[in-house]
Amino acid sequence: MFKHLFPTLLIPVLLLGAGCAQTQEAQVDTSMEAETMMEEVSFENGSYILASQESSIAWEASKRVGATHNGTVNAQEGALMVEQGAIIGGSIVADMTTIVDFDLDNEAMNEGLVNHLKSDDFFSVATYSTASFAISEVAALQGIEGATHRIDGTMIIKGIENEVSFPASIEETETGLRLVGTLTLDRTLWDVRFGSDKFFDNLGDGLIEDEFMLDVNMLFVRGE
Repeated sequence: MFKHLFPTLLIPVLLLGAGCAQTQEAQVDTSMEAETMMEEVSFENGSYILASQESSIAWEASKRVGATHNGTVNAQEGALMVEQGAIIGGSIVADMTTIVDFDLDNEAMNEGLVNHLKSDDFFSVATYSTASFAISEVAALQGIEGATHRIDGTMIIKGIENEVSFPASIEETETGLRLVGTLTLDRTLWDVRFGSDKFFDNLGDGLIEDEFMLDVNMLFVRGE
């Protein structure tokens, strides 16, 4: 289903659990390393909790013939920790049972797509009800339009772990920190193979792109 997806998402965004460790090819050009700033942006020290009602994870995926689907999955919980003015860790968990599609107006087709995404052909939601992303490093960045930091971490989907890196904007707000970024993921690294020409021949119009996109917009509020 997805050419670009998750959720989302996506910090634990997919189930924290045992899984095969694989390496997701870096989503950020090697030039990102060279563009890392010498001086880190300073944030207020302390713990920050995800404001789930003010946060979003949007997904987009495509078929080779041009059909594109898009929707959201809910952010369930998350946190960031800041010490000495720098983010030293954090997590985001997505509730995979909340996957919705926005582009199909036909109710039956919409329900069919969502149920298929939740099935074992895709994200096996009955078994893996959450997905997660755990932050391992946040480094200040320059030279990437709209991005202030590079975020590295482990994405867990269907119990399978892959390392992910992406550029994001992190800004201090009146109540906490706002994190906005876009991830491009290869679903097959998380054993989501349905409609992939890496594993099936003669798919024709049924071929689904391996890459899907996640747009995350997260608000973390300061803890008490």
